[in-house]
Amino acid sequence: MDTLASLREAAREHCVTVFVVDDGSEPAIDLATLPASGESFHVVLARHVTNLGQGAALETARQLAVARGFDAYVTMDSDGQHSATDALALAQEILLGADVVFGNRFLGDSNVPRARALLLFGARWFERVLTGLPLADAHNGLRAFSARAVQHIVIQQNRMAHATEIKVRVAGAPSLEIVERPVSVRYSTSTLAKGQSAFGAARIIRDLALQYLFGEAS
Repeated sequence: MDTLASLREAAREHCVTVFVVDDGSEPAIDLATLPASGESFHVVLARHVTNLGQGAALETARQLAVARGFDAYVTMDSDGQHSATDALALAQEILLGADVVFGNRFLGDSNVPRARALLLFGARWFERVLTGLPLADAHNGLRAFSARAVQHIVIQQNRMAHATEIKVRVAGAPSLEIVERPVSVRYSTSTLAKGQSAFGAARIIRDLALQYLFGEAS
């Protein structure tokens, strides 16, 4: 709820619709606890009966956004790692003409632990080989897309491999203007516990191999 409150505060001079996806985890999101919608701030809640994974939650939000229409579509984590100000700054880049904006935590005021930085370094090079995109950060959930770009970002990877899948789809889409901008990611004990481990990274590679080598989605 803190993330929604910060978005509402930061969006005072903008018209913002937030798509919240209850992914079936416990406890369920109570609609009564969500910030009330106003003239320029709206919250849309969608629910998954069972936990299908973060990729599935993002695909649900993407479909809702496409159905309603938008000028800039931003994805961000809800655990407090990402800044509402950064989210709106990425949206502004879209309004200025970019099609895809990826956040780069290493250029912002981020407190990235050494072990996480090493894991991300390996993921960055893996993604460069797979996508050909010369990006300096991997698996950053703070991203922005134009309406044109979102049409190409259909997510089939239900779990965490969706982050690389998005870049694969961006790289394969025609004539998209892709940029990378500084964002600040703030880690805490709880967010680190939810993040990727070496085992999680191995599962991502397996899921990607199943899709791009054998044509199977997870």
